[in-house]
Amino acid sequence: MLLNKLSVKPVISVNDLLDSFHESTPLDFQKILQLDFELNINYQNQKISPIIHLAKSENAENISNLFKEVYKGTYPYKQMEDAQEVENMIRSPNFHWFLFKVSSNEAIGCFGVQLELEKKRGLLFGFVLKKKYQKIVDTLKTFVGCLLFVCNKYKDKILLWYGEIRTNDTSPQFITSSYGLKPIAFLPNKDIFLNKIESEVLHVIYTEEALHKYRSKEKPKIIRQILGSYVYSNNRFRLGSPKVANPKLNYNKKKLANIKKGIIKRTEKDKYGNKIITFSIKNTTSYFKFLYNSYIQSFEKTKYKVKYSEELYTFLQEVKYLMKKLDIRYFECYVSPYNCIQQKIFFDAGLKPRGYIFSWDYNKKKKVFEDRVVFNLFKGNIDVNIKLIPETIELLQNLKISFS
Repeated sequence: MLLNKLSVKPVISVNDLLDSFHESTPLDFQKILQLDFELNINYQNQKISPIIHLAKSENAENISNLFKEVYKGTYPYKQMEDAQEVENMIRSPNFHWFLFKVSSNEAIGCFGVQLELEKKRGLLFGFVLKKKYQKIVDTLKTFVGCLLFVCNKYKDKILLWYGEIRTNDTSPQFITSSYGLKPIAFLPNKDIFLNKIESEVLHVIYTEEALHKYRSKEKPKIIRQILGSYVYSNNRFRLGSPKVANPKLNYNKKKLANIKKGIIKRTEKDKYGNKIITFSIKNTTSYFKFLYNSYIQSFEKTKYKVKYSEELYTFLQEVKYLMKKLDIRYFECYVSPYNCIQQKIFFDAGLKPRGYIFSWDYNKKKKVFEDRVVFNLFKGNIDVNIKLIPETIELLQNLKISFS
């Protein structure tokens, strides 16, 4: 049997990953799913390689049961424990689910992919493996097989892939980083797995086009507190220096009072108990919207639109009041690096920049990717026993985060 090889050349981009797979073009999807390739000439592993199946509707219960079994019913994103919701995802053109099986035909693990086609992004999530197989299955090769499959299938439609990686073990971080998904932002105390608070790290891999062809030419203008995360990201991608600003915030007190009186709050609840909370201002198009996950007491997936600084200030005051009322542990927002006033407002509200992401948001009108800064606010102390790979330690050093 002819085995393809992934070379020892470092994988920096999606292009590198695909180029390193030595096989006729297009790639043979079936060989990828059978893991019929070698990772590189130095890679030796006696662990078993499962067969990867593209999940079908009838596999939905297998997948939901994997989440319930591995996480003992505590998985914080409850749609993964719902077979009907998993089936809806399998049927959707915006998702792929991979199911891992061994010779016994037992479903031993799974992996999910969400295609954000309008944003030209792809989310990698839900890599789950039954506990008894975690030490004997070749997870590195299994992950790379899934990654090769989607990167090749969507190479002209998805220009960056990302995932939030757990820090309870270095293995997931090492696996993703080894084949191009590099740590780019720190999400302290974001999640709760098996009833234990846990930090995560955002990992990203780009196509060369996302960074060099479609990235906005506008020069970032950032407050000095963002500089550490920018330097870390730029050391990897070498995309030039930003402007550094120190803006003064001067709010119009009358405008603040009028905005506060015009605040409207709307809540939409899903069947899992999560809520989409939206603050808006009467007679304006300004808003501030986020997801409230009651299982892990977090505010995330934040989106906002404002015309005046006073609006953003007021929104954040409302959010902070609600955080206190609901005992929220974690709040996250992606902020424009081209508006130093807004960055300053977030910083003064207590959120800290913990990652600079090049080419993150695709602007359909301008047909360019725009950078973003990850701001977050968390409650409590970071676990001193957190497990990190050297690249993530370097990120935290640049962010001046310590655990002492």
